[in-house]
Amino acid sequence: MEAPRLMENGNTPQNRKCCKVVLYTSIFVLIMISFLISTIFYLLHNEQPRGTCWAHGQLKKYTPTKNRGTMIWEWSFEYCQGLVKHCNESLMIMENGNYFIYAQVNRKTEINESFMLVLYREPNIDLNRVVGPKKGDENGTVNFGRPFRLNKGDKLHCEINVEYPESILHGNQTYWGLYKI
Repeated sequence: MEAPRLMENGNTPQNRKCCKVVLYTSIFVLIMISFLISTIFYLLHNEQPRGTCWAHGQLKKYTPTKNRGTMIWEWSFEYCQGLVKHCNESLMIMENGNYFIYAQVNRKTEINESFMLVLYREPNIDLNRVVGPKKGDENGTVNFGRPFRLNKGDKLHCEINVEYPESILHGNQTYWGLYKI
C-alpha cells in the first residue's frame, strides 16, 4: 500500500498562499467599501439646511419729490441666492412663495403734515400703506409687518412722502426688508 498524497490536487503550500492573498484582499476591499458608504451617509445625513432668505435695507439717502420721495437703500442679503435680488432700489422676487415684509420710518422732528409709508408692487400697486403722525412725541414712528404671497418677477419698493428730508432718521432707524417663510 501506498501512503496518501496530501500535497497533491490543491493542497500545495503555493495554493494556500494564493487563498490567503484573495482572503486579505477581499477583507481590505470590504473595509474600504464600508468606509466609503459610511462617509457618504455621514455627509448626506449631516448636510446643513439652507438658511432663511433675509433681505434688509437701511435708508442711506432720501430726496423728496412732488408726490413721493426717492429713497436710496443700503442692502444686506443672507441666504437669498436665487430667491431675491436688488434691482434699482427695489427687490425682485426670483421664486414664488410666502414672504414676510416689514418696514419702519422714524422722524426726528415734528412736521406740518402726516406722512405715509407705502409698499408698492410694480407697476404702482399698493400692497400696504400706513400713516405716520405729524405731531405728538418728539419722534414719530410708523411701521408694519405682514406676510404676502409673491410670484417670480414681482418687483417691490418702499417709499414715504415727507417734504423735508432732514426730518427722517437714516440708517437703522428707517428700513424695510423681507424674509421667505
